[in-house]
Amino acid sequence: MGANHPRAPERPAGGVFDTDRFYALARDVREAGGVTASHELLAFLDQVTQEMEAEYQRIYRRSTEDPGTAGDEGESNWAGLLSDWLPADLHVATKGRILAADGTASPQVDVVVLSGDYPRKLRDKKLYLAPGVVAAFECKNTLRRSHLKKFFANAAAISKLTNDYRTNLYANTCSPILYGLLAHSHEWESSTEGLEKIDSEIQRQHQLAGHPRDLPSLICVSDLHTWENHIRSLSMKKMPRGFHVDSRSIESRNVEAVSLFMRWKSEIGRPNSPATPPIPIGAMLFFVLSRMAVVNPQNASMADYYWKAGISASRSVISAHRWDINDIYSEYMLRSLKSGDWELKSDRRNSPLIP
Repeated sequence: MGANHPRAPERPAGGVFDTDRFYALARDVREAGGVTASHELLAFLDQVTQEMEAEYQRIYRRSTEDPGTAGDEGESNWAGLLSDWLPADLHVATKGRILAADGTASPQVDVVVLSGDYPRKLRDKKLYLAPGVVAAFECKNTLRRSHLKKFFANAAAISKLTNDYRTNLYANTCSPILYGLLAHSHEWESSTEGLEKIDSEIQRQHQLAGHPRDLPSLICVSDLHTWENHIRSLSMKKMPRGFHVDSRSIESRNVEAVSLFMRWKSEIGRPNSPATPPIPIGAMLFFVLSRMAVVNPQNASMADYYWKAGISASRSVISAHRWDINDIYSEYMLRSLKSGDWELKSDRRNSPLIP
């Protein structure tokens, strides 16, 4: 078990569709108030998950003979999945570095997602121009705890390639390049241990971060869970009922930003809490589409569809980091916030929670 042997998959590998599991998933989502009938999208995502499991088993058998080839095959699996499921105008490529305007290059990334207007001539060049990179991913066949420290460090390095703090909250708190980690499986003996170890390392690295822009966006382990980083760009430190954020609360320093790493948790006693976790790959795709929709609204309709279909279940916070806005926002943004020319109501419908 663990590092020497792959864990036996909890459901059949080899692309065999598990009908009972599909209808159990659909039932749980339906009972949680999500999709109103057995939804084919769940079946499609479950099939993809089983294909990834089968690929992991196949790659693992030869990994000791040639670890480099095994890693390349894993990256190709994820590149193919993203190419198949993300909007058709995007281009997915493997291996390379991201190039800033000043000539600085990022650490190597395994998979990049390029914007639709990225120059066709440059798509096969392994130095990718930063403004055209929508997302970048590090890929692992078997996730180990040691990988997470390097992953967080790489996220910080990539965020600094685009240091033009633009005149909106999103650009002040989130790197324009979505950076994530994608893994087929993990090194721990059980799912419970895997969750505990990954949660613990996320909590540790989260508190060490110097700025919310330096944080990675997501971690997806296809046979375990998906972790997501959400930013509450403006939040009251003291939260009376019916509060709202305005220039007076900014001046009184009663406002902060909060970054939240979240994943699904089964919460006993919570109304409508589904007993079955969401499909990790589905949750990952929903999150990526949602983040893309912040910048490109034409992606919002598909993200909304995933939500309505119950692809992403309720999530719980596993790590929170509170930030003083005077330390993280640009001077321009702070002047704008203090000017009183705006008002941001902080109820659940209009909460500035950036996926």
